[in-house]
Amino acid sequence: QIDTLVGQINEYISTNELPLSIERTNLKELFRTVKEDFSNQLNSRQIDWREPEYFPEINADRLSVLRAIRNLVDNALKYGGEKLSKIEIGFQDTGDYHILSVKDDGIGLRKEEREGLFAAFVRKGTSRGIAGAGIGLAIVKEIAEKHKGKVWLESKRNGGTVFYLSILKSQPSS
Repeated sequence: QIDTLVGQINEYISTNELPLSIERTNLKELFRTVKEDFSNQLNSRQIDWREPEYFPEINADRLSVLRAIRNLVDNALKYGGEKLSKIEIGFQDTGDYHILSVKDDGIGLRKEEREGLFAAFVRKGTSRGIAGAGIGLAIVKEIAEKHKGKVWLESKRNGGTVFYLSILKSQPSS
């Protein structure tokens, strides 16, 4: 557990300190990689993975965006509960921003559970018995902010959760 915690802390520090490496990023390939990373859990729990037919290429730090989406899918799998049966990946173009989303049909979050959720080392009561250090969503927030975007969520208790990550379209090239 200590090794895992140290690894997560190092990941958080590197997210803060390393500069972005902006490149053309194929979102379809990125999401395929995430799906493959979690394929054992998705298959063993019979969780339906859904994504649009088409994703564009965007300018972003590919490894950072991959890390953010992995963290969001990992959260869905960890905290979705027994009810979780579907994870849906989404994309929107708002003109100035690319918005990526990870939606699940799990147990959802009460309003009081959402406060401070994107701060480092925050663990809510619902996380008892679930491995983690409370760094995953803080990393997602840092990645969004480094891309001049933000991260937010919509959730209903007993109604699932959607996490959104926005990335400014006009990223300076590395």
